[in-house]
Amino acid sequence: MKYYRYSNILIYGCLFLVLGLMSCKKDYLTDGGLAKANTSYNTYDYLANNAYHQFDTVIMIIDHFGLKDSVNMAGTFFAPTDYSISRFMITDTVSSLDELYAHISSKFLTQFMFSDTAITLANATASVKTYPNWADTICGIKKTAFTYGAANSTFTYYILQYVQINGVLDGSSGVPDDDPEDAVLNCQTTGIKTSSGTNLNVLANTTDIKGR
Repeated sequence: MKYYRYSNILIYGCLFLVLGLMSCKKDYLTDGGLAKANTSYNTYDYLANNAYHQFDTVIMIIDHFGLKDSVNMAGTFFAPTDYSISRFMITDTVSSLDELYAHISSKFLTQFMFSDTAITLANATASVKTYPNWADTICGIKKTAFTYGAANSTFTYYILQYVQINGVLDGSSGVPDDDPEDAVLNCQTTGIKTSSGTNLNVLANTTDIKGR
């Protein structure tokens, strides 16, 4: 197993960003979905065999905490990319994988795993719906409309969002003044159907993950 220092993570992050943009032009639809939703890989193997190695560090975290079976058994998994892991390490001044393992627990990933297989863009609403995750916390799911203009026309598309509830859900009645703001994490890809039965959604590369 290789351990990457802080400087190497930045180098690989820049390289992966270029490759990731190249892959988006080929594979991704404007609504965040994939041209081919089904894969013959199980969830773990799908992440491990990504052509642009965008989940290599994620796989190492999965292996370290013994989460391979959990990943494959999850009904829905919001998978972070290595870009998000790198952002987390920089923010928390973590410079190696050993330090990262000591800094987080398995909940770092299980907060994104659910038994429900129907947490999809098609089923999401503009209002936050809460779900219990496998980290024994409650999080929210919603979708948000975005618009863009082209050739004197305006188009609307939706992005699936994972809401990390910090304290009380924002907008709830009786929210205390000192309640921390919830974190809204966008998805860049949604609705990948793996052979192990997981509905796989991929969080955006710019996601700022909070440790658990």
